[in-house]
Amino acid sequence: MSFPQSPEHPAEDAWYVELLGILELLGAAKVDSNPAAPSQHEAESSNMSWLTDVKSRLDTLASQVQHMDWSAFTSFETDLPQSTTNTASNQSNANKSAENTTQAESLKKQILNQIGAVQAQLNQRIDDAKAALEDVVQHMLPPQLQKAWVAECAQACIDKEIHPELLQTTSVRLGQDICKQEAEFQQKRARHIHRSFAEFIGEPVESIDPRDIPFIGIAGSGGGFRAMVATLGSYRAMHLAGLAQCVTYDAAVSGSSWAIAALHTYANGNPLKVLDSVHEAMKTSMFSTANLSEFITENDGMAKRVFADIAARYLLSAASSSAPIDSQETTNADNLQSASAAESFLGRITDEISWQSKRALDILFPGSTQQSSKPAPLTMDELLSAAKTVFKTVSVPPLSIVDLYGALLFRKLIVQHLKQDDDKGPSLQLDSRWVRLSAQSAAVDQGQLPMPLYTAVRHFIGSDDNDPDKAQLSKYQWFEFSPYEVGSIDHGAWIPSWAFGRPMVDGHEQFKIGEVHFGGILGAASSAFCASVKAMIMEIYMAVPAAVRSAMDPLLDRIEHGTEIAHPIPPYTLYNPFYQIASSTAELAELGSKPLLSLMDAGMDNNLPFAPLLRPERGVDVIVCLDASANIEIMPWFARAEAWASDHGVERWPWGVRPWAADPLRPSKAEAELDQSTLSGTRSVRQSMNKRIRDDNIRCVVFDQPVALSPLPKPKSLPRSVTVLYLPLLPNPNFRNPGFDPETADFCGTFNDKWSSEQVDLLADLASFNMTQEIERIREAVKVAYKRKRAHRLYHEGL
Repeated sequence: MSFPQSPEHPAEDAWYVELLGILELLGAAKVDSNPAAPSQHEAESSNMSWLTDVKSRLDTLASQVQHMDWSAFTSFETDLPQSTTNTASNQSNANKSAENTTQAESLKKQILNQIGAVQAQLNQRIDDAKAALEDVVQHMLPPQLQKAWVAECAQACIDKEIHPELLQTTSVRLGQDICKQEAEFQQKRARHIHRSFAEFIGEPVESIDPRDIPFIGIAGSGGGFRAMVATLGSYRAMHLAGLAQCVTYDAAVSGSSWAIAALHTYANGNPLKVLDSVHEAMKTSMFSTANLSEFITENDGMAKRVFADIAARYLLSAASSSAPIDSQETTNADNLQSASAAESFLGRITDEISWQSKRALDILFPGSTQQSSKPAPLTMDELLSAAKTVFKTVSVPPLSIVDLYGALLFRKLIVQHLKQDDDKGPSLQLDSRWVRLSAQSAAVDQGQLPMPLYTAVRHFIGSDDNDPDKAQLSKYQWFEFSPYEVGSIDHGAWIPSWAFGRPMVDGHEQFKIGEVHFGGILGAASSAFCASVKAMIMEIYMAVPAAVRSAMDPLLDRIEHGTEIAHPIPPYTLYNPFYQIASSTAELAELGSKPLLSLMDAGMDNNLPFAPLLRPERGVDVIVCLDASANIEIMPWFARAEAWASDHGVERWPWGVRPWAADPLRPSKAEAELDQSTLSGTRSVRQSMNKRIRDDNIRCVVFDQPVALSPLPKPKSLPRSVTVLYLPLLPNPNFRNPGFDPETADFCGTFNDKWSSEQVDLLADLASFNMTQEIERIREAVKVAYKRKRAHRLYHEGL
């Protein structure tokens, strides 16, 4: 390759000398293609480092050449005019100057093109070096972390045996109504529990119209493993008393989600089966690397299903980094190659659908079709090739600690642990269906089990640039996950659960991939560690004495806005199913303005799942609150539920009710204003409730009537109040261990995931004891709710 030289300064130019030096380096470089095994990694690393350094020098050189004055490299010398009247000479000089400029630009372009050719060769060598280095590193890793294992793991995300929904095309539903499947479920559930409900309230079954059976919703709180075990203990007592068989909805926040998840997967609603598994699972920490390594090594197929989503997201992230970005520099060849890949992938999907259709016809009408051979399974490589066309316009969700956390939770709690007679440890079982939330619809469809409602929140900041001065506009928006739909309660936007995880633009899917792993949903629903800085400070604030709080107040006032919107640990992020969705409301348009959706623990807003159970269109009549929160007496859960009810026009909320006399710590301005307007004159009622809980050892408080005026406009007809039963997790002097207090017991810490069997039994037994003690009070409240619903129906029917 030859380069033009300056006629005046041939080889002395710095750029020229540097270029010759680089070419000499590249020409002389010889990398040992078969180094000794012990030094192979070192040799490949050294080669990669050397090539990267050369590339840096060449890039710097190209920049220098780009900005050089190339007029010095032409032979033209300007004739200075003798006078301003010598127009002919001036014109001649102007022509020569233009010619000089053209020559300089041509020379510059020639040099840059030749440097570009060297850069292309160098980039190819760097790619080869990267591949060689990766290959060396891969062979240094355990088999389960090598590329082949990760690719096989990710393949589960497009395995139609595990993900039959891959043959379906999805769409977005807008509106506040519950979906058709849920409406049908409510009717089937009422018929299914007809006899159980009659037995529970002590009425003849023939006297009860299924339409009058109140919808009972369990509201499990956050609180990590403490909440999970306590929820299971409460459910065990409800199961034995017949109350669990009368429940319509199982709603949960954070830790109680894990109990509900196990009940709705392998346990089929049996809390005893879950507790048996939890006894074994809690003996070791889910964060133990030795335990995790043993699980992967000894349970290869199961491990692939547990970590499939993480592997797929990792590979998709890699595909996105190599995908060309839409710009003027994207070549037609790039577009043609990407389009071809997408067309090939879509063709495979079409072939699969055609084959399945013919197979169905052949089963119904043997011999009616010419059955072709089954298409080869779709591969992850084909998906990644097609995905590259999407990544030009849709961002890829980043992997985060929440992804791994969710997979570890799934492995600990949804993989069933069965005790063995020997000392080998528990045997593990996993039905592949349970990697999908939508699979939980099988029992729900026939009304056999309540409908589970998992929750998370999106932190809406209130400005595009996250301006701290606008933090007062921030709020948490509730999302719910049911076996039928995933969506936003606040926006009325929904997508089928089986399609959650697919990239969507304007309501149209961009490519098909398996439903998001249920472990990811569990991780998002319980990612309390993604809290804002303010929430983290409040954890400290609540733990210190009142005198210290007073000293902290001025500081918190000064940093309130900035800490409200800062999240040191990023939340769970995935494709936004409502991206660019057509909308007539500003709120939904804002939700659809971002290609990615970030969700976190709903306990950031309210540690009890009132929001999904208070939706007017759902019609829940009784809410049973199982509160295992820390610092339970100073938590603002009822105040925040009331604020949410006011914002969403929920007329049935029992206004003014509070279980504790203490005011919430540092309420928001909206909460304080609402408290001031609705709680006037109710302090004596609150003090009475507080006394009943603490002094009279009542472990269930019944709220079935408002004690304050509603802040909403007066309704046309008087609505039925929702009955709220509040059961706090508190010690009980009549319990077998009266001194046991979950608030102070170290093993009951929110994030402690290693418990002995005795510790599991102690907490579960306390929760069961409290529930059993209060079952008659609950029975009476449910019976009153039934009579109220029946009277309401008869009144409107004119009977």
